[in-house]
Amino acid sequence: MSTHLNNSLTISEQKTAAALLGQAFAKDPFMTYMLPNAETRVQQLTKLFLLLIRYGLRCGGVEIAPGGGGVLIWLSGESFAWPLKILELVRSGLIWLPLSIGLSAFKRLQRHDTVCEHALKKHAPKGFAYLWVVGVDPSYAGRGLGKQLIQSAMDTMRSRGYSACLLRTENPKNVGLYKHLGFKEIHTDIPSGSGQRFWLFSQEL
Repeated sequence: MSTHLNNSLTISEQKTAAALLGQAFAKDPFMTYMLPNAETRVQQLTKLFLLLIRYGLRCGGVEIAPGGGGVLIWLSGESFAWPLKILELVRSGLIWLPLSIGLSAFKRLQRHDTVCEHALKKHAPKGFAYLWVVGVDPSYAGRGLGKQLIQSAMDTMRSRGYSACLLRTENPKNVGLYKHLGFKEIHTDIPSGSGQRFWLFSQEL
């Protein structure tokens, strides 16, 4: 795995990684809720993930599998705290997300993420890191790249002194996988604004 921090990916590499994640999440249950138009979903997701990658490079790290078959984005728990959060939102360009994916999609995302982030802050230990996104190109499915990406990211988190790795999923198919990897479910809920269940997991580092 290659670990990237502090804007160490070129613009071209960032766009390639974002396009991969756009394909990887094209049929994800939450993404289909947020972006119901199947014809434009991949394009909108690619724009979304480009901003997330840039935010991750500033506030955590980005892991890329050999051959470019998978991408993982993680964040420092400190990036959820104000005023650092708003500062990095501006610097990374993520503050322009409503324009990138459309206002209606952004509102659906916010109705869900507000509840999820509150739960994260409530249950997260001090000094945690957050596994934000992990996606594998559909043509690379079944090769264990997701597991390798997660393990590589956790090694990086551990080496940098984080106490635990937290992650969230809205895909019920992922629940068993994360438990198999040693994560413990610490919270689950269905935000009334979205009707989409999420699971929050944690593993000590």
